[in-house]
Amino acid sequence: MYKNLNCGLLGISGRQSEIIELALTYGFRGIDIDMADLVKRCGRGSFENAARFLVSSKLRIGGFEIPIDLDSDEDSFATAAAQLNGVAEIAQRAEAMTAILTIPSATNRLPYPEYFDVIRKRIDQIAETFGKEDVRIALTFDALSSETDDKEFKFVKDVEGFVALFRACTSKNVSVVFDSWNWHLGGGTEAHLEQVGLDRVASVRIADCQEGVDPASATSEACLLPASTGVIDNVSYLRKLVDADLKLPVAAMGRPLNAGGTRDALVGLTQDALNKTFEEIGLPSQTRKPEMFAETSYARN
Repeated sequence: MYKNLNCGLLGISGRQSEIIELALTYGFRGIDIDMADLVKRCGRGSFENAARFLVSSKLRIGGFEIPIDLDSDEDSFATAAAQLNGVAEIAQRAEAMTAILTIPSATNRLPYPEYFDVIRKRIDQIAETFGKEDVRIALTFDALSSETDDKEFKFVKDVEGFVALFRACTSKNVSVVFDSWNWHLGGGTEAHLEQVGLDRVASVRIADCQEGVDPASATSEACLLPASTGVIDNVSYLRKLVDADLKLPVAAMGRPLNAGGTRDALVGLTQDALNKTFEEIGLPSQTRKPEMFAETSYARN
């Protein structure tokens, strides 16, 4: 397991060079990247120029969101799917070996049974495209998606539905993101994780929840950095993955208990939260902060 920085999960943003600097400064060994941005920059020039900061940083790429909407109409989906061959090639060159695909929470297109089959086929198609470049796709879902409020048909918003769709996929290149926040809200258990199969977990996201919040009525405000309250037992879940000898990227999501502060401060608190979780499992972790560099520089002078 290694600490992976996903700024989107923390509600912050920045240029690729800024995200890389944050990751290196605060002791992360990997980052999630904006693949759509990387593809655009490759189109304007060379891959070498577009990826030069990633390559020189020597950070692992924990994953990236696949630039496609599973809920789009047939023509839009076909157009986007045709472009994924190029995306997969760039991902392979960048050694970004996990492509993340979010399942729709709701739709206006079809009732559940028919839509289930459409989405399953689309997932298998995308998985085969990325499989040609040895890039694994990992499914995730959103138990809080606000899009469900104005759509006619509900789809995957709980772990039961998520596991059912995953197990229906025929491609062996389909894996999952274990997301403890959505797992908690969606009624997930360790038994569900075993149904998926530990070897089919490709990426990990962990968070905590405010005390006294009913998962059925939770909002994004209840999502806290891991090790904040202990409502979500991230240690137990991670220990199962560690015992299976899996070396996966682990990203934190949520906000600190005491909201506020700068972007750098939030990334520093995120490092602390992951370090605390890792220590409880017995995993080694490195702590790095800007003042440590300043002290080293002062000592040398």
